[in-house]
Amino acid sequence: MRNRRLLITAVLLLLCVTGLLARAFYLQVVLAAEYTERAEEQHIEVQTVSVKRASILDREGAELALSVSVPSICADPTQLEDPAAAAAAVAPLTGVNQAELLELFSSDEHFCFVGRKVAAEVGEKVAALSLPGVYQITEEKRVYPQGPLAPQLLGFVGTENKGLAGLELTYEERLQGTEGSRRVLVDEKGRGLEVLSEEAPRQADALTLTLDKDIQYAVEQILAEVVESEGAKRASAIVMDPDDGGILALATTPSFDTNEYANAPQDAQRNVLVTDQYEPGSTFKVVLMAAALENGLVTPDSSFTLPAELPVKDVVIREAHEDVPYQRVMTTTDILAQSSNVGTVTIALDLGREKLVDMIQKFGFTCRTGIDLPGEVAGTMLPLEQWNWGTAASVPIGQGISVTAIQMIAAYAAIANDGILMQPHLSQEARPGMGVEVMSQTVARQLRDMLRKVVEEGTGTSAKLAGYTVAGKTGTAQKVEENSAVYSQDKYVASFVGMIPADDPEIVVLAIVDEPQEAYFGSEVAAPVFARIADFTVKHLGIVPDSAD
Repeated sequence: MRNRRLLITAVLLLLCVTGLLARAFYLQVVLAAEYTERAEEQHIEVQTVSVKRASILDREGAELALSVSVPSICADPTQLEDPAAAAAAVAPLTGVNQAELLELFSSDEHFCFVGRKVAAEVGEKVAALSLPGVYQITEEKRVYPQGPLAPQLLGFVGTENKGLAGLELTYEERLQGTEGSRRVLVDEKGRGLEVLSEEAPRQADALTLTLDKDIQYAVEQILAEVVESEGAKRASAIVMDPDDGGILALATTPSFDTNEYANAPQDAQRNVLVTDQYEPGSTFKVVLMAAALENGLVTPDSSFTLPAELPVKDVVIREAHEDVPYQRVMTTTDILAQSSNVGTVTIALDLGREKLVDMIQKFGFTCRTGIDLPGEVAGTMLPLEQWNWGTAASVPIGQGISVTAIQMIAAYAAIANDGILMQPHLSQEARPGMGVEVMSQTVARQLRDMLRKVVEEGTGTSAKLAGYTVAGKTGTAQKVEENSAVYSQDKYVASFVGMIPADDPEIVVLAIVDEPQEAYFGSEVAAPVFARIADFTVKHLGIVPDSAD
């Protein structure tokens, strides 16, 4: 009996020892790799290696936006010996409210920002205090070395260097590059001991634009002077290369300094040339003329006997200018040159709504141009089935339809480019392909000749430029009162779109003056702005004069 108990005890002990040995084998051999990996993970830290945001350059390589390293002031409140004294010392140097800083310094947190991306001299002054628990890290800050140049176009980034507006937003991923990483062996206090492996960051190449900073600067100066002299709400302009759609300048005043974007009014930050619609007025008459010529309805010399005013059902079309004779004979070219509403609508009624709408769509007024800027909107026009006689009489003269400035200059650039519509763009990487044919080369050249008469003999004489032929069109449009469908009696948009030289254009310029206070016709207000911008541009680009006048 006793031997049996001993045998059972021995067997049980053997089983226990075997189980313990098996468990030890499982833990030390089978799970060895897993536990080793867990142990390593507890002492390995994966760190992100930041990459500097790529610069933005103008067409000649001048820096418009770049990133620099600056200090940020940080603190570990638990390490502060005297939070009140520290707050009193740091607050005046950083511009942070002392009471708010004391609240931060009195917390149980191990980290807080005191000042993000401060000036180097601020960092030096804080460092000189030698306060335990207050230290600095280096961060990247976006700066715009040209100051208040092209702010609505360039846009800006937020505190975390993410694009928030303009090209900075459009090309966010392109400018960011690729962050790197490193695996670092750390001790129990988190201090780095050894870099185990590292993947280097990849910085993106600079983004080069079609923009010319000198033309942009000149345009902005001219617009600022016009807003001041005309008491206007706003003035805007675009300069474009018609051959490929490249934007040489795109500006709106009032403006702001991108380096201080947080202090800029929201209205000044909007790039109204792509985000806002306006009724174009008489600059839109060229669309009707293109449709009539393309469909063989008229030639530039077709003759019309026109009344002083034209009844169209319940609508009466009148000329914008007074002292119109009871009856006159005008050619198609005369109608455009003198900006005759009666003549334009007469041709439009003969052409028919469908053919006019077809040309409007070919020019791209019912869709976005695709320019590489955020927030672009398309033009607005009633669907053809909703047109009435009032619509049919108003759209040909640029009322009852809304467009954007970038659409309008793209349309005139198509006329300059022998009928080929190119996509407007700002990045040299976004150059479009062959473009879209809007009209025949013959019609485009006829239109340029007709638009040349506008400047030589018609409403656009203020757009003349010594030594150069100019083809262009004036526009004057009543604005619709806010929150109503009623046209204002004292608010106008004056505009002029033109191309130089007229026979073989190298540039197209659009000038818009919004709500001038005294004179308001495009011929009086916008055409001179065009002439000043064009004069600087042709000289800056070295465009050869083509006229002895």
